Amino acid sequence: MKMSGYEICKKVILRLGYSGKQEEYSTIRILEFINQILTDLNIKTIESLEEKIVADTKTLDAVCCGTAMLFALSESDGEKNALFTSLYNAKRSAILAKASSVSDVLPIAEGEV
Repeated sequence: MKMSGYEICKKVILRLGYSGKQEEYSTIRILEFINQILTDLNIKTIESLEEKIVADTKTLDAVCCGTAMLFALSESDGEKNALFTSLYNAKRSAILAKASSVSDVLPIAEGEV
């Protein structure tokens, strides 16, 4: 699935209930939020909001939640920030869990075999 930065921006503003204000928000700031989340999810960042992000539906949903989390924080909207932080962390964990595995390794003391 593909989604542009503008599409993510529209979804974020709608989910936060900030609709009607879209033209008031800095596209540079929104692009920075999207790229912070893309970096966190190990996805290639975008140069502009016109650029498409190629990922599965669950990953794109996580990008929207993470961007909403940062956007709400920048607007000093603590209640919505807390909600989207919780959603993003759950979605992020699920995505990163399938991306790599973590092995439990017990340390070996020096001199032991």
